[in-house]
Amino acid sequence: MKNSIENIQKPILVILAAGMASRYGSAKQVESFGPFGEKIIDYSIYDAIRAGFGKVVL
Repeated sequence: MKNSIENIQKPILVILAAGMASRYGSAKQVESFGPFGEKIIDYSIYDAIRAGFGKVVL
C-alpha cells in the first residue's frame, strides 16, 4: 500500500494573463524581460513550480 503522502495531488495554478496593457504599450506577459530573454510569465511559472504547484494552466 502506498504512503498516503504520495497520494496527495499537488495544486494546479491557473494564470489569467489577459488584457491589452494599454498603459504599458504592449503585451507585457510575453515581453522579453530577463537577461536571457525570459518573459515575465516565465518567472511566474518558475515561482509557482518552486512553491509546490504541480501544474500551471495559462
